Amino acid sequence: MDRQKIHSARMSLPMKSWLDDSRDPQLVIAWRDNVAWDLATFRHDVLLLIRQIGVTSHARWALCFTDNYHLAVAMLAVLYCGRIPVLPGHSRQKQLSEQQHEFDALLTDLPITLSCPVFVIPKERIQNTDVTGDSLPIWRDDLFLILFTSGSTGLPQKVIKPVRCLEAESQWLAYLFGESLNSAWFVASVAPHHMYGLTFSLMLPLTLGRPFYAASLEYHEQLVVMAQERPLAVVSSPSFLQRMDSHLAAVSCAQVFSAGGTLLAEDAGKVARHCGVWPVEIYGTTETGIIASRHQQTANSPWKVFEKVKLFEAPEGQFFALSEWVPQPEGGVLGDTLHLLPDGKHFELAGRKDRIVKIAEQRVSLGEIERRLIALTQVNDASVLTLQINGRVYIAAAVVLSEQHQQEASLTQSAQIAALRHALRDWLPAVAIPRFWRFVPAIPLNAQGKRTYAELQDLFV
Repeated sequence: MDRQKIHSARMSLPMKSWLDDSRDPQLVIAWRDNVAWDLATFRHDVLLLIRQIGVTSHARWALCFTDNYHLAVAMLAVLYCGRIPVLPGHSRQKQLSEQQHEFDALLTDLPITLSCPVFVIPKERIQNTDVTGDSLPIWRDDLFLILFTSGSTGLPQKVIKPVRCLEAESQWLAYLFGESLNSAWFVASVAPHHMYGLTFSLMLPLTLGRPFYAASLEYHEQLVVMAQERPLAVVSSPSFLQRMDSHLAAVSCAQVFSAGGTLLAEDAGKVARHCGVWPVEIYGTTETGIIASRHQQTANSPWKVFEKVKLFEAPEGQFFALSEWVPQPEGGVLGDTLHLLPDGKHFELAGRKDRIVKIAEQRVSLGEIERRLIALTQVNDASVLTLQINGRVYIAAAVVLSEQHQQEASLTQSAQIAALRHALRDWLPAVAIPRFWRFVPAIPLNAQGKRTYAELQDLFV
């Protein structure tokens, strides 16, 4: 077993070898619907984009794609040019305009208009362009990319990821799971512009030389159809897995990964019955990469720390993770509170330390929602909190309307809520828009001038 795992790790490829011309040019890299891209096409498309990027002076390139193959092409082309890929984590035009100081140009397959240069990658590659005489630039050792994650202040937090860290993480995953994935085709319901999706749905298949699905896995029915055609490695989340329909036919998957939130034990069992394997839950953060995993065959199974990861607790109770894929020598700080078990190798999660919550496996900043609400002309103040209803987490907002809107007799409360929800759509994903609303004359404060969340909770009882 160990010998086979080591063999899988040795056969995995660093990024600079993904386009190596000594590999089989007909090797399938990605597919969607009736289209497949082989290695020769992949190399052609990267070389073609390098031509376009290379003649510009732009250093930081934002990547916003709905097609995962085009994202892979763009990421490699930017890196080969010695430039910096920037993954904003969304494609909302207004928020991109607000973040434009973080990048110099945009690569996309969407109709986005910004004041910076925008390069649109076509849905179909330009086959008539000959790049036979082109060679790949020398791959640099100091390459990195930039991701964004929700900060506790409500502002997107920039995370710099050296390529060497991404490669070390992929090599370790190949060592752990390579044997079960050596004939798998990767499909994902999560996007690769966030850390988990980038690592598992893009980096890992390309590292192992396995094909990945260029579109998003949206429905259980898609999974059933695709699993009948080829062995699948499913990169997913609790929200997708818990929606599996028990009436659909069972399939046989090579592996199922889940991350972004806690998977209930009953849903883990459902996945095992429908997919033929127990899901591997992954715990980690954008800042630290992967930290631990578990097979939840019994309810609330503890997380097992990966062998190459060290967890340590600072005197003030803050936990840090240290590994080859954490660039900071002091380790990456965790936003979660952990209950470390006596063996030092397992832990239980005990809640968040900041105001970041997980809604449908997406990191949502309550501070960001408050900031967007208060910026609206019809709002004087706002406080956002979470409600637990029947085991699910919902976002609620207490809002102090401006005097003008308080006196707007023509607007009913439902119309005011609809207007607020509509105004937030330009800035926030759907899961971050509050589900429950209360209009109040003032946000309740205690004697120290701090918000009293107990009173706020009472507004929604």
